[in-house]
Amino acid sequence: MAPDPQEAYDAALAVWRRFAQDETEDTAPLSDPGMTQRLECLSEWLLEPSPTVPGPPRGQVAYLLAWVHWARWLGASRAEETAGPKSEHAEEIDRALAASWWLRDLDLAPEPLRPLAGLFQELVAEGWADPERVQDYAGLMLDFARRTGSRNALYEAVGRCRQALGLVEEADERWPVIASNLAAAVLALAQETGNHDDLDEAILLASRALGRLDVPPDELAHFTVQLARLLLIRYDASCERADLDEAIEIFIPLVPREPVPAQVDVTALHVLASLLRVRYELTSDPVDLLRAIELQEQLVARRGEQDDHYVLAQLLSRYFSHTASVEVLDRSIHHYEQAWTIGEAQGTPWPPALNGLAWMLNRRFEHTGDSHDRDAAILTARQAVSLMTDEDSALPSALGIFAAALHSRARATGSMPDLSEGMAVVDRALSLQGVAPADRAIHLLNKAALVTLRYRSGWRAADNELAIALWREAVDLLPPGHPKKSAYRINLIAGLMDRVRHANDDEALDEALNVGTVALEELPAEHPHRAGLCSNHAITLSLSALRRPDDEKLRSAVALLDEALSLLPADHPNVALLLVNRGTARAALSGADVSAEAGQDWGAAARLESAPPSVRITAAVQWARNAVARGDDRTAVTAYTLAVGHLTNLADPGLERGDKELHLLEWRNLTAEATEAALAADDPDSALALLDSGRCVQWNARLQSADELARLAEVRPDLAASVQRLTALFAAQDTTDGLLPTVDPPEPDDTSLHMP
Repeated sequence: MAPDPQEAYDAALAVWRRFAQDETEDTAPLSDPGMTQRLECLSEWLLEPSPTVPGPPRGQVAYLLAWVHWARWLGASRAEETAGPKSEHAEEIDRALAASWWLRDLDLAPEPLRPLAGLFQELVAEGWADPERVQDYAGLMLDFARRTGSRNALYEAVGRCRQALGLVEEADERWPVIASNLAAAVLALAQETGNHDDLDEAILLASRALGRLDVPPDELAHFTVQLARLLLIRYDASCERADLDEAIEIFIPLVPREPVPAQVDVTALHVLASLLRVRYELTSDPVDLLRAIELQEQLVARRGEQDDHYVLAQLLSRYFSHTASVEVLDRSIHHYEQAWTIGEAQGTPWPPALNGLAWMLNRRFEHTGDSHDRDAAILTARQAVSLMTDEDSALPSALGIFAAALHSRARATGSMPDLSEGMAVVDRALSLQGVAPADRAIHLLNKAALVTLRYRSGWRAADNELAIALWREAVDLLPPGHPKKSAYRINLIAGLMDRVRHANDDEALDEALNVGTVALEELPAEHPHRAGLCSNHAITLSLSALRRPDDEKLRSAVALLDEALSLLPADHPNVALLLVNRGTARAALSGADVSAEAGQDWGAAARLESAPPSVRITAAVQWARNAVARGDDRTAVTAYTLAVGHLTNLADPGLERGDKELHLLEWRNLTAEATEAALAADDPDSALALLDSGRCVQWNARLQSADELARLAEVRPDLAASVQRLTALFAAQDTTDGLLPTVDPPEPDDTSLHMP
């Protein structure tokens, strides 16, 4: 049985009076189920055009409803500790506003509701005939919606703007402003509710109005930003590039090239930088990326907020993929550090900033080989993960970065604990619920990389099969046209080629050729991973041609490596690897001059200081053997001297003894091979020097650091003297006569992505 309106009113009024007299902020008595039932009864009775049941005076009911719902809304707002309540509480403010419309004396309404209620009552009396006043009311409703989270107010604002627009002709000078305001209301509705029904109309109106707006420059910038945001929302819904391009084109004139004038609003800088960033993600065009970086740097200079530094760090990270510039890498790391530091200082630490910092520290390690960066990346990634729960939306990314850092150290040191922990981290990421397909693909990619590392330390066919299956699944998870789909295929090629080398599997070779062909068609010429794809496909073509002689395939391989080299800066670490692979392809070609050209490639790679020692030593040995084959004994001695000199670099001080020995084992016969070449060149002095450099490599590596010995002498001169004495003893030892048989050097690794 429905409660009697008079009884409901009396009971509700009693509760309200007790609340008001207590002067407390505890709104629980106003929100209990019984009070809510009474309020609903009174609201229904108030809205009845001709009530059949008698009740209290309507003005008194409206007054009570307005204040109780207003108090309930304020209580919800305070409970949420926000400037305004969340949208789920907006029904309270909607009811308070609706009740205030019934008040004849608006001074009885809560003060913030009076302007809206007053204008509403006036417009009802006028029949909603004045477009400017209707528009004013719509503007008040829109502002009210933004402050309170009321979705009903948003829909009311859109409806009243459309009503005002219908009251004027398009030729009317008021039309552009009203049309722009309707677009603003639709924008707010789309952002708050995801309702895109009116987007097309709003974009059309905003575009037509923009050229006719007679407003100050700052207001024009506001309306332009509004149109750009509408286009971007429609782009997000439909992925139509035309919307994105149009947003950028109409926006660029508002933000001229550097130096950006101080009067340009920071909102304009932010939106244009965001649009360029979105388009870069689609096209990989570095022109858009560089312009976005310039704009983001302006934002950092003007505001310097946590998010400004974070976004700039992200952009610089992507730019590093194009340039391999250490300076860009360092700047990215600096801004990630700033983002984290600002957050800590403000009491709002942000784990994604640590994620980015860990990723870039890991990339700097991969670029420079600095073990401090490698270890710092792992510590930073571990800290980021520790700050998140399984429900945190940033956790999948943090786990992926953590796994990548562990992979890097395991690859560099052969550390099985790092490899095992990396696998556990990836498995945790794959077990998370609700991970998007693209994110799951990254974790599958990381797991495949770790499995690959495990089987490359000792061939395991089952691991190779698992890695290939993981890479295939990662590729299949991405929809056609996804910007990373073709990049992921590069890793699949690497896994298939491992099977070809170890299992002599022609089917795997054919699949690798097909995957490479598809990826080359998909991946844009300016994509940062294009060089890696060209390299991997060139290796596949070369191996296929070596199995079944085919000069056409070898020439295609050389052409692909030419393209890859043209895409990288001259000092990029991967340039040496590409030169080694091009030398291998050229050496296999039929012809008299190709052998000399191959030697030039290997020689250039061996001398490239930015290349990893493992690649330089491979290049130097290939160069030396090429010179021996051509009868150029002096060049052979020069090349072997370079190769033997890199043995010490392979024994990285950061590696454990067993890991050092594993790296050196691959080149255990190099010193003998080099000495033999020096003797063939009738150069006994070089032969002795090579024997001396190539023996006791680990011990020599410890002794060759004068700085370390000097530092030791400062604190323990007795130990320093002992080291010097032992050095003299080792130097006096006789060498073993005879030459060991030579072995082929390991093949250079493919230029793979592994950890995007």
